Amino acid sequence: MVRLKNRYLLLDILYPDSTTWPSSKTGFSGPHAAQLAIHAPTSDALTPGLLAKMIREEVGEMYGDWGVGKLGGASAMGVQVKYLSPATSTAIIRCPRASFRLVWSALTYMSHVPAVTEPGTGAGQRRPNGGRERPCVFRVLRVSGTMRKAEEEAIRRARREIVRVRGVEEKGVLGDLISGVERGKAVVTSVMDVSEDEDEGMFDDDD
Repeated sequence: MVRLKNRYLLLDILYPDSTTWPSSKTGFSGPHAAQLAIHAPTSDALTPGLLAKMIREEVGEMYGDWGVGKLGGASAMGVQVKYLSPATSTAIIRCPRASFRLVWSALTYMSHVPAVTEPGTGAGQRRPNGGRERPCVFRVLRVSGTMRKAEEEAIRRARREIVRVRGVEEKGVLGDLISGVERGKAVVTSVMDVSEDEDEGMFDDDD
């Protein structure tokens, strides 16, 4: 029995165009606003089936019938989106091992996703077919031979982003504390004196 070998591409969707970032009214404010805006959620209009179709069409446009054939044909399931999270703009795509570079290159040249925007917001670009598309960048983070490895990498990167955002928040809080110290050194000095007195009672003299 022949075993079909696949590759799993972990990717995220970035929005570097600041004109399409959500406004501060939606909660994107503070020192980490730009970081969160670049990793903003994707519209629910982007479904796994639509993303797979977009990849196949891009491969066909770049490599013609030869590229589509390498994926198994236009109607085949050579490219499958195994995981798609609009909230985190993360996806895992499965494709044949022999043609994962075609999929990777197609993702590199894909520059838009469907966008559902409120009237008057200006986000997205109106297309001739009447729909809206939001400029974006597809970034491949990892190519793995198993689904589990791709999932572990996605979890690791999500944790790292959370730590990074929290670090920015803590840095901003510390900056406020430092400025407060400079504005009220007398108050801080008195607090430190009280703290030293309390610390003296925390240790026993018996050795």
